[in-house]
Parts: sequence; structure tokens; C-alpha cells
Amino acid sequence: MKDIFNRIKMTPGPLGQYRKFADGYFMFPKLEGEIKPVMRFNGKEVLTWSLNNYLGLANHPEVREADAQAAKDFGMGYPMGARMMSGDSIYHQKLEQELAQFVGKQTGYLLNFG
Repeated sequence: MKDIFNRIKMTPGPLGQYRKFADGYFMFPKLEGEIKPVMRFNGKEVLTWSLNNYLGLANHPEVREADAQAAKDFGMGYPMGARMMSGDSIYHQKLEQELAQFVGKQTGYLLNFG
């Protein structure tokens, strides 16, 4: 049986092809520019499948303004994302209430997994 590290070195895999850009080490692909469905990677336009921007709102001015205001009000360490991981907040509950009202229901439950 060959040494696992030698096997990795000899068969670099999909990310290994980019190690020439990272001094011979394996690296993560570096996307360039604003978050959107088509971004630049190593100077070439590519489709972006890995971002949580399904509705295309990541760069919407109102979303960016709300994001900046939240960072100003609460800092960067305030619980965010999946409630199961980072905890519940009054903002999760408020969003549930607003979403329920929006669709004409008595209550709602937000299941977000960030």
C-alpha cells in the first residue's frame, strides 16, 4: 500500500490543478468580485453554484443597507444563521410573525439552516 500523502501528491484531484497558483499547496478556489450567479475565477467567468444567493438579493441596496445596519447595531458576533447552531433571538420570532401575517396565517415557524 502506498503512502496516503504520496497518493495525494501524485493524484491532485480537482483542486490540486490550481496548486501552481498557491506555491505548490492545495488551495480553495478564489472567486473575484461581487456575489452573483456568474463570477470571475482566475480571470475567467464561471457559473457560481456554491453561494446562498438563490433569489439574487445579496447585492440589493436594501439588503446591503440592512446588513450594514445590523453589523453596526449588533457587531459581527451576534447570533445569526441557523437557530439550532447559534441560538434563537427576538428577530427570528419577529420574522416568523411577519411571515405568518404576510401569508395570512396565525403563526409560522422559520427553519433556516445557514
